[in-house]
Amino acid sequence: MTSIPPLIPAAATTSTTQSRTPTPTPTPTPTSSSSSSNTYAIISKPNITQIQFGPYTLKTWYGTSVYFSRNEGHELGFKDCERSKVGVKPNKDNTSTISNADTTLDQLDSADHDQMSNEPWLDKLYVCDYCFKYTDSMGQYQQHYQYCESLQKEFVFGKISYRDSKHTIRKIKGSKHKLFCQNLSLFTKLYLDNKSVFFDVDHFQYFIIYDNFSLKPLGFFSMELLSLERNNLACILIFPPYQRQRLGRKLIEFSYALSRSQYLISGPEKPLSPFGLVGYLRYWSDVIGRLFLEKGVLANVETVTIDQISSITGFRCEDVDMTLRYMEVLFRSDDTGKDVVLDLNRLKEWAKVNHVDSGKSSDMIENDCLLF
Repeated sequence: MTSIPPLIPAAATTSTTQSRTPTPTPTPTPTSSSSSSNTYAIISKPNITQIQFGPYTLKTWYGTSVYFSRNEGHELGFKDCERSKVGVKPNKDNTSTISNADTTLDQLDSADHDQMSNEPWLDKLYVCDYCFKYTDSMGQYQQHYQYCESLQKEFVFGKISYRDSKHTIRKIKGSKHKLFCQNLSLFTKLYLDNKSVFFDVDHFQYFIIYDNFSLKPLGFFSMELLSLERNNLACILIFPPYQRQRLGRKLIEFSYALSRSQYLISGPEKPLSPFGLVGYLRYWSDVIGRLFLEKGVLANVETVTIDQISSITGFRCEDVDMTLRYMEVLFRSDDTGKDVVLDLNRLKEWAKVNHVDSGKSSDMIENDCLLF
């Protein structure tokens, strides 16, 4: 098999989502990196002018210092790997890998960088849209891309968990394909801002959605293997060129299909990002709304509890409650003023206004295409 010319490695892991709703779409808001460890590597403004992502030239939404060297200012970190003290060592093929997965955030404190500078740290970062390796050299990128594109036709990481006529979802273990997952997570930090960055991806698995024809990854979500809360999703992102195709909803549906296969009432890791909250509220409200319309499971009920809705949908009770409040279909009983009651007429009106059609399925996951 042809080897891939080296680009660079990375390290990180992140969390969150996006999708469609009647409410205004959130605008990405830069976060100061000095506010807390939870915003590690986030700086006050985008610091890379452009990303060349395959054939697409993209703007970044957030700045991050993780791509860059601690010791050499605005130089990409892999160039400083031999001088670095964070455990990065060059391989025989001149690529770099994180040799110490237990590196602490304190060791990688980005405060030494000039975050207040108005100048971009890098004009263009070249990122392979197959494997997420990166460089600041166009020539090196073009050389790598030719090999990586041909290799992708022979071999794709991961085990197939879902395949329909358009898309394939593959499960990739962070412990098995560490470099790929680290680079993917690092790229994600340019478009998500509210989760910590970790160098140890061993305890996560990644579900990547691929286009069946181009074999390119379109987006992903990650899941923590040992989640005490039994979350079915830690981080979700559809890559910018492929957004507004309802792929976020498709991955959310798939995450609940995974939970159902394990007989779990589950949901995403909290807190959700602004984009994540929008995406989930759209999905949750659509599913819950259909339950009460004609042909719905709860179409003819007179009373219902949040526990019952949770049991039917597989959504956590707190997520059901938040969704019903978002839909503005809850009110307090006139009798006691304490009991919260679901107004079915108002719910049906909400479904009509928001074009929820009981006769047309909105499901994007085909059960016959699940492979687990």
